[in-house]
Amino acid sequence: MKSLLKMMIGLAFAFWFFILWACKSLLSSDIPVTISTWDTILFSFSYLVSTVVALLYVRFTYNGKIHIFLSIPTLLWGLSIAQVFTHQYHPYDTLMSVIGFIGSGAIMFFSILMQRKSPNFT
Repeated sequence: MKSLLKMMIGLAFAFWFFILWACKSLLSSDIPVTISTWDTILFSFSYLVSTVVALLYVRFTYNGKIHIFLSIPTLLWGLSIAQVFTHQYHPYDTLMSVIGFIGSGAIMFFSILMQRKSPNFT
């Protein structure tokens, strides 16, 4: 039962980070890109809170394996950051992509690190 609950929480985190990526993509989808300062602040705050909650989950959950579920959103953030650095549309778009990729990467890194530290590492 606990493993099912952990899987559902991992899927919820993956879905939430996918929604945040989609929100960022919608904000930067206009041509020409016009992103307001308020949109950037709101996105950054919500992403920061989401990242802190996910990191706390990783820290206090034994063998949560959230990195398995966050691999797709992290890949999407990586593709987004590659596109932003290639085309350099808008500084706020670049900032949001960097924040998203670093947050997802940090969660994945700490999840893998905590899993390797667990006594039943397989």
